[in-house]
Amino acid sequence: MAMTKDIKKINAKSDDIGILTMYLNTDASEGQQNGEWKIHLKNGMKELKDQVKESENPKEGKALKKLLDRMETRIQEQQLNMQKSYFLAASADGELWEEKILQVPVTTSFHWSTEAQTQQLEALDQKFPETGIIVIQQRNVAFIETALGEILDERHFSWDLDREDWVDYDKATPPVDRATGKDAFQRRFDENRQRWYKNLVPRLSKEIKERKLSGAYLVGSRESVAEIEPHMSASYLKGTITKNLGPMPSHEIVKEVYDTLI
Repeated sequence: MAMTKDIKKINAKSDDIGILTMYLNTDASEGQQNGEWKIHLKNGMKELKDQVKESENPKEGKALKKLLDRMETRIQEQQLNMQKSYFLAASADGELWEEKILQVPVTTSFHWSTEAQTQQLEALDQKFPETGIIVIQQRNVAFIETALGEILDERHFSWDLDREDWVDYDKATPPVDRATGKDAFQRRFDENRQRWYKNLVPRLSKEIKERKLSGAYLVGSRESVAEIEPHMSASYLKGTITKNLGPMPSHEIVKEVYDTLI
């Protein structure tokens, strides 16, 4: 459970000078089409700076400024990747820097104290546990592990016609069928896909079980979803989307699933 481990790591850290915790809602669907979150960011930074002015430790102000400058740079770098929210926990001593771009909204808040404030992140982790997304595109199937819209890991399977089996492959180098042409492969695929998909289900179920996920969402054409869904345990299947999202980048697939089903 990667997200839970990250939260534990954050909570295990303390810093006598200070730890910056920030939750920033960047969700354009909540009336922020004009970038109001940037105003909230500036206001929150100002409030923290005002807070440390009252501190008797001059190191606090310097440490906070350094973290805020770095945070502002990171947000500018990630602006095009922003989804619904951004989380950051960072310590003055530099030992902790944990940031997350999330596909679920948060309540914007800024904190400066000796320990990180993870209550909101913990609540979201309970509400939206780590989940799998199975994306089917004919012979190619992707397994995406995600938590709060953050992609934690990906596995890719492809039916190798020569081996007559599903194989793992690097996304850039899928198997190539040299023994047959495209039309011949498509014909064999159409004739055998029910059996081939059924053979893949145990591997997908193993991914869900070994990763200790809450389940998985099944995404693909109506026909491919109908071929796999009956063979999956109901306890593993959280929902389906009958759309061909396979050609889309993984982060866009995750966004579509969260917007549609979660």
